[in-house]
Amino acid sequence: MRYRTDYSAQALAAAPAALELDGWHLHYQAFSSRADDPRPPVLLLGGAFQSFRSFASEVSELLARHPVILLDLPSQGGNLQLAPELSLEDLADLIAAFAEELRLPPLMPIGLSYGSALAALFAARHPRRCARLLLAGITAFGRPGARALLEEALARLDLGEREPFANGVLSGLINPLRLADTGVSPLFRKALLRQLQRLTPAEIERYRQNSRRLLAFGGFRHHPPCPTLVLAGEYDHFTQPWEHAEFAYACADAQFALIHDADHLAQFERRGACARLYTPFLDGQALPHAAAGSTRVQRQQLLHLERRVEVRLAPAQRQALLRHAEGGEWRGELAEVAYFGGLLRAELPDNLPLRGWRLAASGLAELDILPLRRTADGFAFLFPHGDPQASASLTTHGLPAQRVDAA
Repeated sequence: MRYRTDYSAQALAAAPAALELDGWHLHYQAFSSRADDPRPPVLLLGGAFQSFRSFASEVSELLARHPVILLDLPSQGGNLQLAPELSLEDLADLIAAFAEELRLPPLMPIGLSYGSALAALFAARHPRRCARLLLAGITAFGRPGARALLEEALARLDLGEREPFANGVLSGLINPLRLADTGVSPLFRKALLRQLQRLTPAEIERYRQNSRRLLAFGGFRHHPPCPTLVLAGEYDHFTQPWEHAEFAYACADAQFALIHDADHLAQFERRGACARLYTPFLDGQALPHAAAGSTRVQRQQLLHLERRVEVRLAPAQRQALLRHAEGGEWRGELAEVAYFGGLLRAELPDNLPLRGWRLAASGLAELDILPLRRTADGFAFLFPHGDPQASASLTTHGLPAQRVDAA
């Protein structure tokens, strides 16, 4: 590998180098303080909507200590090559082939969101090629709620419902209830929403393929054996902190930390807090016992994190009406409600279709819901948040209510 030594933020917008492996195109940029650098490089693998330019701050910080490689696999970032036949495992193997072709020393991947699954699989499947691993936004997508929301996004795209699609995805990436804590600006949210609304047909197809890979993923047969650091935004409701913690527990040598006042985009919302952990970690040093902006969770506590990410309320007026698009109405009782979902008690058909349901209740706008699981006398459900005006009633309804503790 010959590294570029002329790094600047503007360089990330330049045309990347390209490597072809068995017909697949891999795009990359590689920087260091010297062209011939034998040190283990940091490998940046971003999420579904991130380009190389998203990492300008990270590259500037990392280059002081490490070579840095940014990689776009097929269907990622600025790489427009479609790859419907490739699984997550196949893409992870492409990372290993990339490292072998360029004769790289063991890598130190940083995987964020979608990129975290690829980084973790690479580390698990090719342990000799991975020196250290840093993950944020990691999940095996086994949680039914996450799968239901991903499937809903795909269904919206198939129906050409771009606005509900964009609003639903945005509410997954940025926790609407914690904007005051995370400090995500209205301008940033608006820009991300506009990006989602204006996806080109090719970008939509890439989103479909990447989402289907996640849904098809059967879980980790083996977990990374290398030193691993897992970071989770404390308000991340899409890939929830307890999921991060369980992944860390399954690894042979992992540490886990909660990033304060952050959600799914913790690496970008709280750069300083994340850097205080990943800088010593990548240097092979012990993490600080206490670092501003984060809380480390000890191994014995990793399987005991709270699984309910929001307070559920029992409305004072519980009468609810459930309608389905194909006809039929059912009266029920809204036992619990919160911004992301609730619990309805009603006598319903045995085979509930996933889509087409709307809920009407006193004090709330009529809302789309996704049945999640049956209970003894009804079902738990999710709000997909395709209509932001209707969703706003969940935060402003002002219903007298009492807290419902998690079961």
